[in-house]
Amino acid sequence: MGRPKSSISVSAASILGAAPVVDALFCEETASGGVRCTLCPHHCVVSENTEGLCKVRGVRDGRLVALTYARPATIISDEIEKKPLFHFHPGTRALSLGGYGCNVLCSGCQNWQISHASARTETTRLPVLMPADAVAMAQKHKLAGVVFTYNDPVVWIEYVHDVCAAFKEAGLYTAFITAAYLNEDALDYVAPVLDAFKFDLKAATPESWANLTKVKDPEPAYAATVRAREVHGCHVEVVSNIVPSINDDDASLSAMACWVRDNLGQNTPWHVTRFIPEFELSYLAATPIKTLERGVRLGKAAGLRFVYLGNVPDHPGRHTVCPGCGRTVIRRDEPKIDGSGVERGLCLACGEDLGIIWDARGVS
Repeated sequence: MGRPKSSISVSAASILGAAPVVDALFCEETASGGVRCTLCPHHCVVSENTEGLCKVRGVRDGRLVALTYARPATIISDEIEKKPLFHFHPGTRALSLGGYGCNVLCSGCQNWQISHASARTETTRLPVLMPADAVAMAQKHKLAGVVFTYNDPVVWIEYVHDVCAAFKEAGLYTAFITAAYLNEDALDYVAPVLDAFKFDLKAATPESWANLTKVKDPEPAYAATVRAREVHGCHVEVVSNIVPSINDDDASLSAMACWVRDNLGQNTPWHVTRFIPEFELSYLAATPIKTLERGVRLGKAAGLRFVYLGNVPDHPGRHTVCPGCGRTVIRRDEPKIDGSGVERGLCLACGEDLGIIWDARGVS
């Protein structure tokens, strides 16, 4: 999901306020007296004064509570390309919010300090940022929207929903960076206020998903991603972090590319990104650039029209090439984004529809 790098200031009013106690949605009582969380397919049964696997949805006084509502752990102003989203308002900056907890818990997570943190320990030291304050912050810093990232936004879905609803009312965009491990009714609750849905396609097989995450059956994630696009009209891009010895072989790379093609369409951007040794996978080497280049070739051989190479600054695999005429229409030479070859999402040279949601506030 990308490591946060640059922060913006938080107003004193946001810091000093008290976060509301918000009952969690998507739960039911059990015969044993606990509460079953039905937000995601883990279906954790949570007893009094404990939390589920995500560590941020817990039972207090017999109620399942969203313990991190309005308590972001990271508040960042960042380029939309770092999410990475390349076909969604390119060249704009967004308010990027991340919180404690996660329901996927990747073994190589770059943001493990927050995603694997528990709401029980440090939450009250975090700033309070209510939805209206988040909008005001974005407007103050001339940001184009909000992105929920760094931990999986599924786990604080009540806050994500309320913030995104406030941003859309203000005419700003919203994006959700996720492994998509949530149940259908939870997706249907949040997706109507989402403009973009970036899916982390972790691996090609359930076994590899289980090696990398706490997810043993990825089918609900696949179904949620397709539903976000087909039912809710979200702009979807897909990212696969290529981890040596786990999902970097030709069969895995081709299978992931074919899944994107067959389920989301050949125009869906697929990003193959470089694994950086971190957390429980710090013993592995970083992904060789040649492996990523092979992934790009295999993705294009599978019929995908937009395959990008990530986490390698200034690599030509980051540029957008028109599949109609072969011209490079967006150059991503950090820190500059040059989109002079695109007009309203179309190739300026041949008129090819590039599937890019264009924004006059972004690239030149």
